[in-house]
Amino acid sequence: MPVSSVSTFLSPSAILSGTGSVAELGPRIGSLVDARATRSRSEQPPPVLLAVDQFLVQTGLSEVVVSALREAGLESVVVSDFGPELVAEQIDAATEIARTAGCVAVVGVGGGTVLDAAKMIALLLTNAATVRDHLGQLAPAVHRVPLALIPTTVGTGAEVTRISMVSVDGSKKIIAAEVLIPDLAILDPIFVENLPPQVVGATGMDALAHAVESIMSLSSTPLTEAAAYAAIDILGEHLAAAYDGNVEARGHLLVAANLAGLALNAGVVLGHSLAYSAARLAPLSHGASAALALPYTIAYNGALSTGTAVRLAGALTNGRSGRLRDAADAVRELSQRVGQPTTLTEAGIPVGGETEMARTCVEEYPRPTNPERITLVRVAVLVEAMRSGDLAAAFAVTQTETNGNA
Repeated sequence: MPVSSVSTFLSPSAILSGTGSVAELGPRIGSLVDARATRSRSEQPPPVLLAVDQFLVQTGLSEVVVSALREAGLESVVVSDFGPELVAEQIDAATEIARTAGCVAVVGVGGGTVLDAAKMIALLLTNAATVRDHLGQLAPAVHRVPLALIPTTVGTGAEVTRISMVSVDGSKKIIAAEVLIPDLAILDPIFVENLPPQVVGATGMDALAHAVESIMSLSSTPLTEAAAYAAIDILGEHLAAAYDGNVEARGHLLVAANLAGLALNAGVVLGHSLAYSAARLAPLSHGASAALALPYTIAYNGALSTGTAVRLAGALTNGRSGRLRDAADAVRELSQRVGQPTTLTEAGIPVGGETEMARTCVEEYPRPTNPERITLVRVAVLVEAMRSGDLAAAFAVTQTETNGNA
């Protein structure tokens, strides 16, 4: 996109990072809440809805957040009934708890599921409706209560995006609004120190997918590209070590995921459509499905402009090559290194599911900002190549229109 084109780059008002940064949560949220108004009828501390991952409750780590709020004179109303797949009914139930308690703000602490839930709860607290009433692109006039988000994985970037993904009647639906971007995001490494390696690998690859797909997007801007390339550099340097348990590397990945989330101002492309479609057919985490799709997305979009292709390939291969084919190989090798599937067979997708996967991808998750035209015929061939991991066949899907970047 030319720098003369009009674009918008959205982010939280503040992003705090570093070990112990969670201690700033209470004062920051307190400054956003009109405590005098909430105490006009009661001497009780203002209640804050704390949406947390069940794992944090079980390990006691959620108490760190409760204490940070308590020290600022805020009471926590804890809700942790969120499964690996966020469904509308979970959000509506949590919102009802928050309404009954009179919550004046929302804090989300967890992976993408919990953070997306927290966004919607903050929105619904000022709107007498349910999730189903807010699907799609929301009007700018929609408001919410104060909102802070703290990620506990190293991939989604949900703490800085205007998107909430919710499953409604078995299908993933998107809610998009500028107001879903929180007032505050906190990147504290204490929340990712003890992540299982598989979660580190999956969510780290999700962050890489966000960065790469945002660069490919027709909505890419100089600002989103700067964030995306910074994320790719950090992920390339630290993802394997983080997967192996290096605590410092995991802290670096928190920053990379955040940068990749900011790059999502440009949106994602075909890869996430493939990921959602694959997850319909096998019990894959979002990170695993995004990792599965990424090398094939690079192949499909092999006709990127030469300048973009060379720069992206160089970033993904640590400067070893300017060819997208080498970049796709490097991504697949990294994905394997951190325990993620790279073929439909490895992902557990049943033989014969290719047709359904391709149709779901094209019909339910169109991507108008993908640089290559997405058609059912093309995607069907691409998905067939994903069965065995045939990257040569994947590049051949659009090979006649490439500029030699493969």
